[in-house]
Amino acid sequence: MSITIPVSKTRIATVAWGIPITNEVNRLTTVTTPTAWTNVTFQNGWSNFSGYQCQYRKIGDRVFLRGRMCNGALGQTAFTLPAGFVPTQTIDLDSASYGTGSIWGYAHNEMGAGGNYTPVNGNGTVIWSINGNYSTLPY
Repeated sequence: MSITIPVSKTRIATVAWGIPITNEVNRLTTVTTPTAWTNVTFQNGWSNFSGYQCQYRKIGDRVFLRGRMCNGALGQTAFTLPAGFVPTQTIDLDSASYGTGSIWGYAHNEMGAGGNYTPVNGNGTVIWSINGNYSTLPY
């Protein structure tokens, strides 16, 4: 069985990287402009930890979170993201937390389908990391 090799492909954008990119690759590639980093609006006593700003942004179908927060209560929603930035179902997001005894530990968080970000458990609420990312597409 032989494979027919295509005879004509147009090279585009080859100068910068020296790699030929074919029309087919170009056709299948969608360039997505990231949204700007946006500050979260805290609820239930949560706030930014000194020197950090909790923010979110979207690139394609992925939402990215960054920052550190403090002073809230576990099991209470820390912030709510707007439509378009939420998953289709509740997902678990792991991070780190710093609590009493000056110890960093595992933290379990949930991002709800309604956009609610809730720290569920961890090593206290002195510092809570929100770094992570997830897809807004159905699983």
